Amino acid sequence: MGRAFRRTHQIFRDYAGPLLIGLGVALIWANLFPASYELWMQTPWIDLPGVGRVSWEWLVNDVFMTFFFGVVTAHVVSTFARLGSMRDVVAYAFTPFLAMTFGVVFPAGLYLAAVFFLGHPEWARGFGIVTATDIALAWLGARIALGARHPAISFLLLVAIGDDIVSMLVIAFFYPRPDRNFIPEALLWVLGAIVVARLLSRTFPEQWVFTTLVAGCLSWYGLFHAGLHPALALVPIVPFLPFSSIPTIGSGDPSSNASPSTSEEKVGLRGDVSKMPGEGDSPLERFARSLSGPVDDGLFLFALANGGVAFSHVGVLSGVIALSLLFGKVAGIYAAGRLTEAVGWLRAVGFNRFSLFLIALSSASGLTVSLFVADAAFAHDFALKSEAKAGALFSLAFVALAAFLGRFRNSGCRDLPADDREGT
Repeated sequence: MGRAFRRTHQIFRDYAGPLLIGLGVALIWANLFPASYELWMQTPWIDLPGVGRVSWEWLVNDVFMTFFFGVVTAHVVSTFARLGSMRDVVAYAFTPFLAMTFGVVFPAGLYLAAVFFLGHPEWARGFGIVTATDIALAWLGARIALGARHPAISFLLLVAIGDDIVSMLVIAFFYPRPDRNFIPEALLWVLGAIVVARLLSRTFPEQWVFTTLVAGCLSWYGLFHAGLHPALALVPIVPFLPFSSIPTIGSGDPSSNASPSTSEEKVGLRGDVSKMPGEGDSPLERFARSLSGPVDDGLFLFALANGGVAFSHVGVLSGVIALSLLFGKVAGIYAAGRLTEAVGWLRAVGFNRFSLFLIALSSASGLTVSLFVADAAFAHDFALKSEAKAGALFSLAFVALAAFLGRFRNSGCRDLPADDREGT
């Protein structure tokens, strides 16, 4: 009975159940009982020692999301560790990196062009909303569209990881906390946290809980008092957790068909490194394995706190965000894949053009991080924040469309020989 429950629970997590149910509850609550939703989610009513009175939304975004970004960082570190030498990094990650770059620059550029064309330069602050890709939903859509064993899934994961790196940098540098002034001296606490993480990892290499707790609290305190988002507190700490020697990908031969990720890996909502090839029992892997499940479940709370958008708040900004994600991500990622294919530079994508299109379409969903950025970008303007969140919610439709198109055209799941790609 217990094993059946755990298996069902894992499937529920794999298919983004907590996140989607949280969104559904939040939308129903915010539209049927808006005053109640605002009172419980957005009005400060929780007293925290040393912080003051905060809202449930603040607690989720600034405390729970610390673990979210920590797990994302663990996945990033593990992915690059498996690539081995710099030659492997260049050979196997170049095309996904180019696709990630195009998939960030295109939607951001399209968004900025649209808001200035519409005469709303004050909306430009929201450009970071369209840079993100929701790893869970993108993986889910691509998996349904192409099948779990399709090589495009590995490509998608590397693109989504890159997008999340960019999103974390955008949050750190472009969205300081609106309720606090920037105090650069407080960043000395973050520097101290990094030193502590390094020392503890060397002195007590197996005690990852102690290391992340002590160094993470110092980092969170420093970011909070510096006026930056403390949710990024574990980002500079997690890379110092020891990790085992993981078999590298291939032998440095760019023409190899080996992939940085296997198609059978289960990602969890944020890319669970515990399911990677070369799985071990290192502190980094135990950190990810221990937290990825609770983070997956906790996304119900994140969606509940951030997904309550009244339909009456849908506006022009919602459309700009949704369309920038759609056309920018699809055009950028597809163009990058075609470019590397055309010039034959390094490792071209190993699947046909329709599969590349489906991957790009799945990547247009920026739900989780986009909601987080929308809250930071328009913190002082409730109407714009609601419009921006609505645009992020609309991106769910792109994942559904990718899944439908992939199922509708099963031929898109087939790999084609390199010589046949021109006709695809």
